[in-house]
Amino acid sequence: MKSHRFGTVKAACEIIGGDRPISSATYYRGVQRSIYPKPKRVGPNISRIDLDELDEKLALLCDDRAA
Repeated sequence: MKSHRFGTVKAACEIIGGDRPISSATYYRGVQRSIYPKPKRVGPNISRIDLDELDEKLALLCDDRAA
């Protein structure tokens, strides 16, 4: 069974933006457009991003732009 890495929306924004993290509003707009993965509920009032899934989506975006 594969273990998943989970992180906050802030952590996901830092991964995406690098030196200039994107805002959480930009992240959620990307979620609506199916660019970024939806947050998963891990407890009451707690949502986290599957960072492995985010890495996969970002790799696909990079591959699409390179082609």
